[in-house]
Amino acid sequence: MSSLADSTPTRLVAAFALAAALALPPARAANHTDEVAPLGAGPYRVACTNVAQDTAAIAASGARPQDFWEGRVANDDTRYIAQVLSAPATAVRFGAAVPDDRGLYPRFAGQSVDHVAIVCHPTSSANADPDYALPGSTEVVPRMQPAGAAPKLIGIAEFLEPHGIVFSPPPTGPAKLPLIVFSHGLGGSPISEGYLQALVGLASHGFMVAAPFHGDPRFSRIRIEDLGDVAFLLTQFDQFVEMELMRPAALKSMVDALLAHPALSPAIDADRIGGFGTSMGGQALANLLGARLTTSFSRACRETVRDPRVKAAVGLVPYAGQSFLPSFCDGQSGAGDVTAPYLAISGTADTTAPIAQAEQAVNRFASSRYLVAIPGLGHELRQQDVGDIFTWSVTFLHAYLRPDYDRGAFGRLVRMASVAGGTTEELRVDVHQPFAPAGGEVRVIEFHNENLDHYFIAAGEDEIAVIDGGGAGPGWRRTGLAFKASSLAAPIAGIPPPGVRPASAVCRFYGALAGGPNSHFFTASASECDLVKRSGGWFYEGIGFYTPEVDSGRLCATGQIAVLRAYNNGFPRNDSNHRFVTSDSTLREMARKGWTAEGNVMCALP
Repeated sequence: MSSLADSTPTRLVAAFALAAALALPPARAANHTDEVAPLGAGPYRVACTNVAQDTAAIAASGARPQDFWEGRVANDDTRYIAQVLSAPATAVRFGAAVPDDRGLYPRFAGQSVDHVAIVCHPTSSANADPDYALPGSTEVVPRMQPAGAAPKLIGIAEFLEPHGIVFSPPPTGPAKLPLIVFSHGLGGSPISEGYLQALVGLASHGFMVAAPFHGDPRFSRIRIEDLGDVAFLLTQFDQFVEMELMRPAALKSMVDALLAHPALSPAIDADRIGGFGTSMGGQALANLLGARLTTSFSRACRETVRDPRVKAAVGLVPYAGQSFLPSFCDGQSGAGDVTAPYLAISGTADTTAPIAQAEQAVNRFASSRYLVAIPGLGHELRQQDVGDIFTWSVTFLHAYLRPDYDRGAFGRLVRMASVAGGTTEELRVDVHQPFAPAGGEVRVIEFHNENLDHYFIAAGEDEIAVIDGGGAGPGWRRTGLAFKASSLAAPIAGIPPPGVRPASAVCRFYGALAGGPNSHFFTASASECDLVKRSGGWFYEGIGFYTPEVDSGRLCATGQIAVLRAYNNGFPRNDSNHRFVTSDSTLREMARKGWTAEGNVMCALP
């Protein structure tokens, strides 16, 4: 803690004594520390809506079943699954409303484009409907809804039973399920190999999962292998952009249709809608959450269809463009409008959806954001990575959708560093934006001064407004990072619930006194606070806010998030400054810039 001294020789000696007294244990990744077991199938039996197909009609067309699933075009004849449904009245169908903008939608502006979706969901253990073998495939749709029948939705009591929640008398009616909007990769379909297993796997963990057949070739004939071809993109770019824009439009229209669906809507928790997208689907989910889209080779930047009902999303090998043409505008600047949590899972060997572009985009998001890098993974799904991908995805979606039956998911996500058994992945980005404050809770906002290269945190609304308005001097700007604390000791102290430690008062000091550094310092340690008060050179400004107490091992209680401290080593030039963040990846970045990572010094509320 030599950073607490000023430049005078007398205080220099005192500073070294203080440093020895306050020596911190070695810094560690205080949040993401645990290797967890991979998740298998969830506790629920799964059923899916009707996608039965007329095999005679398929055979007569001379096409493969997959051509209809994927929307292939042959001899200017567009094929789509709606043409071969054998029970069209039972299937989930909707029209995707296209904005009336011929500059962006040259072929479909102002129209409603027919779409089909498959919906998989937890079902009763008594559901004995047969599985449906997909034509021309080894895949089966589990317990597919029979033609003319209603979907068999799981009841509240049966749904809550695996979580140990029992009511007497048992409630009636279907369980309200979080809805996952699922978007497949370019040119694929939700019942192609790999995708159907993903839908069923997510549904087995308590989600209703809805996936449209995008039918990309209906809008553009570009293939996945063309995405890195500059010449091809140049000649096909208007159609390619229309295809990209159709995806978020279709996803939003599907949500509209499901929330109005007479049989499925009673089982949807409209306040807990999330998303999962692969490759181009990962891009579509980012657009749906607010990311603007590159719509020309000159990197024109335009809005897409958004849906604020979608509260969190996962992108698996998400497409964020190429270095010569980022998806989200110049320098991925259009990604800055994303304000909902997003988890990207990318491969380090992916040349189709390069991880560098995904990481640049994720770092632009204004929301909670994570990026998991899987070594050696290309634009593919390897069996060895399934456990890692599935465990990160389910944990993240439960953590940010926050269903009542799994309120512990956020605590697991904060502690999670890797998944056992597969390739050792790297959590490259981990930034949590706090949930909305409840009574007595406050957001602690971080500022950076571009002139001083100093960081500062403020919890009072009046002070924050003054800084935003320039009243604290020039150069102060919000970094976009924050954590949550309490304005009072009582909400945390009082009689804390099991596992929650009492509150710590966070002492606030200002260094511009008797030659001290022009900087603030915060500490939640009572002994450190007392030592700083006695050290000289620092003016005690009082209690800034309250945080949960850190235990003797510098760990936070389950469900809380560690606040990490970095020091700029500015003592020799009398320019000491500290940064307080809840992100391990941000702390590592500060260490790369030459700052000292001092580890966990306080805890924050989620």
